[in-house]
Amino acid sequence: MKSQKFERLNTMQGAIFDLDGTLLDSMGMWSQIDVEFLAKRGIALPSDYQDAVTPLGALDAAHYTIARFDLSDTPEDLMAEWEEMSFCHYRDDIPLKPYALEYVKALHARGIPITIATSSAYKSVYAACERTNLLRYIRRIVTVADVGKTKEHPDIYLACAEETGCAPHACVVYEDIIEGVHTAVKAGFFTVGILEPGYSQQEQIRKEADCVIHSFAELL
Repeated sequence: MKSQKFERLNTMQGAIFDLDGTLLDSMGMWSQIDVEFLAKRGIALPSDYQDAVTPLGALDAAHYTIARFDLSDTPEDLMAEWEEMSFCHYRDDIPLKPYALEYVKALHARGIPITIATSSAYKSVYAACERTNLLRYIRRIVTVADVGKTKEHPDIYLACAEETGCAPHACVVYEDIIEGVHTAVKAGFFTVGILEPGYSQQEQIRKEADCVIHSFAELL
């Protein structure tokens, strides 16, 4: 059954990649930013905070954070602070995950149109893709801000599919969070779950995704 599903993966005509934790090894950076951001306000990082904000866009994450910790900041203040803290890392030093570039290049060589569906800010994503040479292989970067809804809604994946010119059933979505996998499955996409170390819902991803991998080396 597993081999049959991987064979079906090879029939997909369009590819949609999440960025953080999927193509970029950036989850450690976000963990550190969350620790530093909350520490400045005298708050220890709760164990469930990152799972709660990971699928959200910046605005929804800001509203959630303000409500949860009863902060006096405005959402705009928080988003500006997070963007300032993260942009330099995206621009300068966040590495790609092993074999991510090689796999994207292999898909591109086969003529597969590739898009990125991300909750991160466009400015940061663009800088990271440019530095790592991903940008030359990407047809479009779509953010949750572009579609106005989080990854708990299919809009971002449908927008990416439209960019590829393929129907959802002919597109594969690569995701490392359960909200993204669940939404993509319900919308009719073929899904590859990326098992990110330390993510608390790996078993749920195993159950819902069509295929799961630890590394893109498994697909080369």
